[in-house]
Amino acid sequence: MNLKSLRLFRLIVLHGSLASAADRLYLSQSAASRLISLLEDELNLKLFTRARRRLNLTPEGELFFQEAEQILMGVDELPRIAEDIRRKNREKFTLVTSVPLGTCLVSPAISDMRRQAPDFDCRIHIEGRFDIENKVAQRRYNLGLLSLPITNALVELHIEPILQVRVEVLLPRDHPLAAQETIEAEALADEPVVSLQPHQLWRRRLDEIYAAIGVKPRIAIETTSTLMVQQLVRDGNGISIMDRTSARLLPDDSVVFRPVLPERWVTYACIFPPAGRPPLADLFVDCLRAYVRRLCREDDEAAPSFRLLRPEDGHAAATG
Repeated sequence: MNLKSLRLFRLIVLHGSLASAADRLYLSQSAASRLISLLEDELNLKLFTRARRRLNLTPEGELFFQEAEQILMGVDELPRIAEDIRRKNREKFTLVTSVPLGTCLVSPAISDMRRQAPDFDCRIHIEGRFDIENKVAQRRYNLGLLSLPITNALVELHIEPILQVRVEVLLPRDHPLAAQETIEAEALADEPVVSLQPHQLWRRRLDEIYAAIGVKPRIAIETTSTLMVQQLVRDGNGISIMDRTSARLLPDDSVVFRPVLPERWVTYACIFPPAGRPPLADLFVDCLRAYVRRLCREDDEAAPSFRLLRPEDGHAAATG
């Protein structure tokens, strides 16, 4: 397949114009049009519809663009990768996780790593959990951090559980229930809830808690962002269910965590490709464990919500 055709396709999508894309690749419009026609013939897909001298993506074209963009981004990285290999003067560490885990666990652990071993390059990517599992299995990252159990049974991965975190209620500090040390799930039955959407993992966990007491949650607001859930709770729109890996609260924060009863815990683990792990991955795991220990020493309220796990706990945790 002609890389120039793929690059032209991407430029048309990004700039919305065949003429603009052709100019960027120093092609005539007729040559660019032929390249797109050849690409469509080769793929046996209709990528664009043509209306009023504009090219609009078809549904098939949209799906193809999502995959082709990832491939082309990788191709664009090849010169830099080759230069790094020629120099061989810095180690590389690549990690993939979710936004909340990246903010609450990865960032402080990486900061500790860089104090101990500053001469390395690091790339942190944010993906959904399916892509975290599969891209680590494909050796695209040195390490992934996510909650267990692993959901894609076809993926062969090495799993090292790091910690368990207690499920809690996030609610405004001035909420009447915030005065309690723990909150029975039944006490949440009539509370307005700010939640992720139904297909997202924390929404499923929330639904399980309410199902166990035989009621449906009063969903006041749904969103796709955990960070948005936190802010909506801060602004007084309701309560939510999450754990302390989802939010880094400040000492004077207007929201608080309170453990929910019956007690529930979520297990978080590092996953590694089948080929093993580089020394920097071991350093990251050590720094992550050290950060959790330090957090528990420094925050008496948070300490009971964390349990560090041993590497040998991996099989039981991975299989639930």
